[in-house]
Amino acid sequence: MNWIYRIPLLCLVLFCTRATAQIVNIEDKRKGFDTVGWYGQIDLGANLTRNVNQVISVNGAIRVDRKGRTNSLLGIADYKLVQVSGDNALNAGFGHLRHAYYLSDKWRWETFGQLQYNEQIRLQLRGLLGTGPRLKVLSIDNNRVYLGTLYMYEYDEVAEGEIIYRSHRLSSYLSFNLYPWEQLSVSNTTYYQPVLPDFQMPRISTVTSLSLKVTTRLSVQTSFSLTHDPLLNQGLPDVPNTTYEWINGLRYSF
Repeated sequence: MNWIYRIPLLCLVLFCTRATAQIVNIEDKRKGFDTVGWYGQIDLGANLTRNVNQVISVNGAIRVDRKGRTNSLLGIADYKLVQVSGDNALNAGFGHLRHAYYLSDKWRWETFGQLQYNEQIRLQLRGLLGTGPRLKVLSIDNNRVYLGTLYMYEYDEVAEGEIIYRSHRLSSYLSFNLYPWEQLSVSNTTYYQPVLPDFQMPRISTVTSLSLKVTTRLSVQTSFSLTHDPLLNQGLPDVPNTTYEWINGLRYSF
């Protein structure tokens, strides 16, 4: 692919449409490490814009990975705040801890816990505890396909604690990361999370990401996620049961 075809795509994906999502996709945060040991990463950012309105944005993230010979550990925390003239346009954060035990080359047994809040959808607190198997369905070169089915207990406080939900859910997902050609990677994760035992109120979420190398060091990245969750809308009619997020950007590697 030469420059004349890459430039229109570059211009297109730099425009971003965004709304608040309410499910955390951990699949796109997984990383593969070749050697045993500890790994860490910290991201911090802040912006201030003043014109007709004053816009303040603050974000921070930290992750810690531990790869062992028979197990691995992943810890992630993330916080985002956007204020427009003193009003919060975005105020959300989460913390996630996940342990995986290697049953074989293809099978893992995973256990996780998560805390999350999101002011814009009036989710004061969401707590998750889950466990279950993960299967590597396909592994050819850099192409990967995974399938997982976990039990998950969920606790939700919404509307400043006025409404509380407690539910047992099945959390099933299909995830893949494919390379149609060397410059392009495509990944997707789709979750299906119904309430047990009658499989009612299913939460469905899908996340698709593309990364296109413009040069050996510069790449264009775009990610679109969509979540349908009728549970929150049941108690809060003003909260949409379908939310989405579209994020675009550039990445420079050195």
